Amino acid sequence: MVSEATGGAPVTGRASAATRMLDAAWGVALAAGLLTLALGVALVVWPEASIKVVAILFGLQLMIHGVFRIAQAIMAHDGGGTRVLYALIGALSFLVGVLALRNILQTVIILTLLFGLFWLIAGILEFVKAVTDTHERHRGWAIALAVLTTLAGIFVLAYPDVSLLTLTIITGIWFITWGALVSGMAIWIHRQPA
Repeated sequence: MVSEATGGAPVTGRASAATRMLDAAWGVALAAGLLTLALGVALVVWPEASIKVVAILFGLQLMIHGVFRIAQAIMAHDGGGTRVLYALIGALSFLVGVLALRNILQTVIILTLLFGLFWLIAGILEFVKAVTDTHERHRGWAIALAVLTTLAGIFVLAYPDVSLLTLTIITGIWFITWGALVSGMAIWIHRQPA
């Protein structure tokens, strides 16, 4: 089978879907890695401002989502149940957004715990996938990313009393590390012979 995305190079059955996708869209992976790296630098250089900006953006995003869902409920051509569901989701999203903007410190703590939980679960799932997928060409990278993600999640959940400033700097360092690894992996995969 010949892949158009890789310039006509044959794609073996052993290559995983993730590797083929990354090989075809290495520029997207590189951009995501560099953006994450830049976000990490911003968190390390301006931690206090970053905390407030993230909390405010989160609250505003929820409010905008709420307005969008309410408008979707008004304009929906589906049955009444769908319209009610959109309206409830919209109202709840808008309310949570208002509460997030009302108490920024509480919002940051909740976001921190959610990030920790996400990192822990995502890291464990990625680790299991990387260890069990023996045909993966880049298992070492995948395992390293999974271990770093899991450790970051454990740290955040185990030490919730750590100051938000310290946690923001640690998160920034994590983003820098993760962004550098993803960028490096994208460049490395792109330079590999087909």
